[in-house]
Amino acid sequence: MSLTATILLIYAACLAGTIASPARSHNDRPHDDRASEGPGARRLLAALLVPALALLAGLQAPPARAGEAAPRIVSGPATVIDGATLDLGGRRLRLYGMDAPDLDQTCSDGHERDYSCGRAAAAALTARIGGESVTCELSGADGTALCRRDGEDLAAWMVANGYAIADRSAPAAYEAQDRRAWGRRVGLWSGVFEIPADRRRMRRASASL
Repeated sequence: MSLTATILLIYAACLAGTIASPARSHNDRPHDDRASEGPGARRLLAALLVPALALLAGLQAPPARAGEAAPRIVSGPATVIDGATLDLGGRRLRLYGMDAPDLDQTCSDGHERDYSCGRAAAAALTARIGGESVTCELSGADGTALCRRDGEDLAAWMVANGYAIADRSAPAAYEAQDRRAWGRRVGLWSGVFEIPADRRRMRRASASL
């Protein structure tokens, strides 16, 4: 129960006790024709006030719905692990809705020259954060999070500039940014690259043989 609800219930109990307390004797007060109905009316008023205030307390502090969890938000300086992963206060978070090449991944640019697209993605994310504080809202138990720097969605920026691609397993996430980057032929889209998730699956499959 919230503090507001507790205070209201205590107030209701005190008010009910005051209203329902025995009336003073006729010797202590002037005669009043309504005195005979006072105690009964007061008890009725008390009986009505207590449920009403309890109801008000319930409205002030509604119980959490089953299965509903408050968003978990963390903020502070962040260290870039790779183009899709941050370390925030010792907690490793993967940017939700996007995928970036791993640090050891190599791609080809528009002149068919190989370059380390994984390290380029990590460097771009590091430069974009620039030592500023990052705020991340955890989206689930899988360690993904929506992270912002000064209100800017870092994943959206990475995808829009071609350092990462929209995560195909996250429906509709950053598809518009993905199409823009492809249309402008920037970053990964300026040359040839392997989808990072596909590359990981192939490497796991090869390792299991």
